[in-house]
Amino acid sequence: MFLYPKLDPGGSGGSIALDLMLKNLVTCEEFNQMQKKNWESIARLVPGVTARQCSIRYEQLRKQQATNSIAMDNISSSTVSKPNRSTKSESEASDQKTSRPGSAKHKGARAERDGASSRRSKVNSPMEGDLGPTMVIHVCDEAKSLKQDFHCPRDLLVNEMKYFAEYLSTDAQRWEEVDISVHCDVQIFDWLMKYVKKGTKEVPVAPQLADLKPNNVISILISSDFLKMDNLVQECIEYCHSRMGAIVATPCNMNCISDKLTSRIADLFTHNEADDIKDRKDKFKSKLFAKKTEKLFDPGSVNMDSPESAVTLYRCGVCKRLLTKNLENKVKCYTSRMTVDRQGNLTYRHSPDPSWDVNEFLLEMKGQFKHWRDVYWKLWGAINYLKCDRCKEHFPCSELGHCHYHPERAVFEEKVEDKVVPTAVGTYPCCLQRSLRFDPLGAAKGCKVRDHVVVEVPPGSPKVGQ
Repeated sequence: MFLYPKLDPGGSGGSIALDLMLKNLVTCEEFNQMQKKNWESIARLVPGVTARQCSIRYEQLRKQQATNSIAMDNISSSTVSKPNRSTKSESEASDQKTSRPGSAKHKGARAERDGASSRRSKVNSPMEGDLGPTMVIHVCDEAKSLKQDFHCPRDLLVNEMKYFAEYLSTDAQRWEEVDISVHCDVQIFDWLMKYVKKGTKEVPVAPQLADLKPNNVISILISSDFLKMDNLVQECIEYCHSRMGAIVATPCNMNCISDKLTSRIADLFTHNEADDIKDRKDKFKSKLFAKKTEKLFDPGSVNMDSPESAVTLYRCGVCKRLLTKNLENKVKCYTSRMTVDRQGNLTYRHSPDPSWDVNEFLLEMKGQFKHWRDVYWKLWGAINYLKCDRCKEHFPCSELGHCHYHPERAVFEEKVEDKVVPTAVGTYPCCLQRSLRFDPLGAAKGCKVRDHVVVEVPPGSPKVGQ
């Protein structure tokens, strides 16, 4: 379902959907100073609009920006006309000549004038509750070849659909100049109008959250967001969170959901909930994890899914491991990078690889894994860490199965002239690796690997690895 409202002040045929986007660009100094503007990319945002039309309309809006207020004053002054008293006097005089006061003909002429004036007053008079004059909205459903007109009081329309507030000003002389045309599904707009008129005599009970369905919630979400119906947008987002599995199973097109709405929906999902969504055609699951990946690099966000942040992510140029500032002091590097601190503890100095770029790394992983879900979990496992209760070392979550061990104990003895003599240096029978009886460096690694043993972290602990 596509929604392209068009308001045509003064009879112009410009698309408001295009104008609204271009007005934001007109006020952007950075965009105005660009020597070469990519109109092809901008034209794709509004179906049916070419790059040349975008460029021409952009120049028109720039020229109109400085003189807009003057033009509106001219329009207002031109629409105000004084009543023609001479014409009124001539009509009254002709009535008095043709009929005497109290005659049937005179009464009929007066009744006709009163009826005409009363009809004009009904068109411009406020509705019950002083909600302003009734506005007519022309809805064109091009997919079904249907057209239908909807009526709504101006104040109610402006309060519920804030998109129209810019065009339906308080100047009553401009209301007759405004023609509202909306290109969308008739049934969807009928649903929206019932929601707008909630609590009125026409619709005493408005559509509630229970009336949203998996096959219409995306259309309603996109339409309500475009028309700036904030309360309805929030209801739709919460519905998407609770019924996403059923929504992706319908034939709805989810590519029309804006980046802003996708972020708001993703904020309601934990990464486990997003991972549980069964999205066979990958309509929305990858978008959720793409937003989750972005959030890992947001320094100002509070991420309940990841205690650690990827803002300081880098790769060590020596051991080639992905590290963060919190993780670099807990993960060992090569023995050559080992030092002793002031307290006598062994520490390792990792050196960032200057040739490594995080953006290229993400793109490389996306090309390798094909889905943002796998990219997210790979990155999440690299920046979050735990502590093994068996080897007493910290490790990234992505290395859960890398706890090194020897299946056999080291033997610290050797035969000398048919006698068994204890030695300081032993050997592991499983791999013949040499081992010191006292190894303060902990350089000896096992020849096999198994899963780390992690002690359950108490609830409320701020760090995964503590």
